[in-house]
Amino acid sequence: MSQKPTILLVDDDPDIIEQLTLMLESEGYRLLTAASREEAENLLTTCVPDLAIVDLMMEEMDAGF
Repeated sequence: MSQKPTILLVDDDPDIIEQLTLMLESEGYRLLTAASREEAENLLTTCVPDLAIVDLMMEEMDAGF
């Protein structure tokens, strides 16, 4: 049996994280979430997601880039 594809979701808006998590998990994806660039970078030291969805306009001007 194959493992579920993993998506890293990075956004500083908790409502967006919650909505996308519910939607994507219901479609069979495994979700990793981060609320900041720093948190996302820490997650990337321990896992390699299949896809990353990143908010480009977070707390710092270039945090999403």
